[in-house]
Amino acid sequence: LGPGYLADDGPESKGAVGMNQMNPLLYMVGAACLFSFTEITLKILNGSLNCLEVNFSRYILAGIILLPLALLDLRKRQVRLNRTHFLWFQLLGFIGIALVGPAYQLASCLLQANVTSILFSLNPMFIAIMAMVVLCEPLSHHQWAALLFDIGAVFVLVNPMQMTMDPIGLLLLFFTIFCYSFYAVIGKKMIDELGSAMATAGSFLAGGVQLFLLACCTHIPAVAAWLVQMGLPDFAEVSLFGGYTVENIGWVLLLVFGVTLGGYIFWFKAMETGSTFIGRLTYFIKPALSPFMALIFLNEAITGRILLGVFLLLIGAAVSLNKDKPQPALD
Repeated sequence: LGPGYLADDGPESKGAVGMNQMNPLLYMVGAACLFSFTEITLKILNGSLNCLEVNFSRYILAGIILLPLALLDLRKRQVRLNRTHFLWFQLLGFIGIALVGPAYQLASCLLQANVTSILFSLNPMFIAIMAMVVLCEPLSHHQWAALLFDIGAVFVLVNPMQMTMDPIGLLLLFFTIFCYSFYAVIGKKMIDELGSAMATAGSFLAGGVQLFLLACCTHIPAVAAWLVQMGLPDFAEVSLFGGYTVENIGWVLLLVFGVTLGGYIFWFKAMETGSTFIGRLTYFIKPALSPFMALIFLNEAITGRILLGVFLLLIGAAVSLNKDKPQPALD
């Protein structure tokens, strides 16, 4: 998922969704369904594949497959890549892929997949706050109101008065939310110039290669010995192309071609044929779907606290999707 939902809204976003937007809605629902498998696949694959290996594999493959579409869009824009673009790809890849990918997988394994998915769906509000700070884009009254509902959802789900969740998992989760929001905000300039497809493909490839090089470094004897000494033996001599079995290959394919590639393409098509308003609806549906997906595939119970958290988050999402009415001009 790239940072494309920071692009300007189309005219469709200013009114109700009509029948002529049925295709964008179908694309959006498809994206939400595929993205709902993110935490499930990461948690299932964690037992057999190191988080570095999983993430460099899926992002490099997804980036390569997405590249032709990105180059075609680039040609339509009549833009040529230069050294500055490649440096931006490296920065975006480091923040949004190399940092977020492994950290989010570890958070998904330390926490319940349903809670991880619900809290990660706070991203649009975090991005709005980050855009306010970095890009000086003011929050609307609706966004401020939505923020209150989102804070309520966090307190309900985390329950700081009776903390039962793994604190390391929560720290990693909010770290990934912060990094991903920063990735989306600083990626806006790239999207405006190169398009969402190229910005995402470039960051996927750059981040995937960075993770691959990091995995290679773990095979240096001195580095491997230091990792073992630091109590991180799982990160010493990370397998580069091993660990894939008949049992997990289906989940690997779902993660690479379904979640990472298919989910993005559906999401991109939703905005291409509709608007970024339609794209943002993905974050309205995903937190509602995720608990039921986790119940089916991971047998994670849906508690009253989770339902209340989802309810507050959905209210916040619905409120944030509204636009403030322009003030009438004074004569």
